[in-house]
Amino acid sequence: MKPDLKDWSSKTLTKNDWDFSVYMNLPKSALSRIFQWELDRELGSGKGPFGKDASNKKWLTQVAKSKNYTDFPNATVTSSKGATHRTGKGNTLTMDGNSTLHVIQINWYCNQQELVDAFTDWLENNHGTPFTTFPANTRGRPRHQYTLLEKISIHRFHKAGYSGGPKFFRENNKDAFKRNLKRINWTLAQREINLHLKQRSKELDRISKAARKNWRKLLYS
Repeated sequence: MKPDLKDWSSKTLTKNDWDFSVYMNLPKSALSRIFQWELDRELGSGKGPFGKDASNKKWLTQVAKSKNYTDFPNATVTSSKGATHRTGKGNTLTMDGNSTLHVIQINWYCNQQELVDAFTDWLENNHGTPFTTFPANTRGRPRHQYTLLEKISIHRFHKAGYSGGPKFFRENNKDAFKRNLKRINWTLAQREINLHLKQRSKELDRISKAARKNWRKLLYS
């Protein structure tokens, strides 16, 4: 099914539609939820900005209260050969040198892709792993979820008729969020968001067919 994309203009595009700076310090799982909400708006969910929804406001308050996670306490693990390992810095089980045993805390409220992204991020940051998992010249680092929100903004500005040229940044030099968009390639950002929209549209189509109910009513009623 061809995506039914939302139209934007300079009159309909408000600050709440493009300024995501209030979400900058949220955890990745929260940013992913906001990104999906805003992506679905592009596909016709009929909803307004994420932060203006009453249930989302309540959820954001809960996220803010629980943003500090408790680390695992020190624990002792004994191998089949009787060797004793204790959790060290980064919750790595060590005895001598590097170890392949690790204590990992999983937030099961995350979806599958968020868990994959988090584990990939953990591997690429070399958290006590005894080898280089992904060579820098063969695999790029995962997209940061907040950057995806910025690219949603670029997509909306582009739809409203702004090209992201020198004039745009000259006229918006005093706005920190808009000014920071200069570091992103607008053409590549637009291409990436269009790809996300295409993939999400297919996913929503599958959800509708499986539930025999329009995804808008199923997810956003």
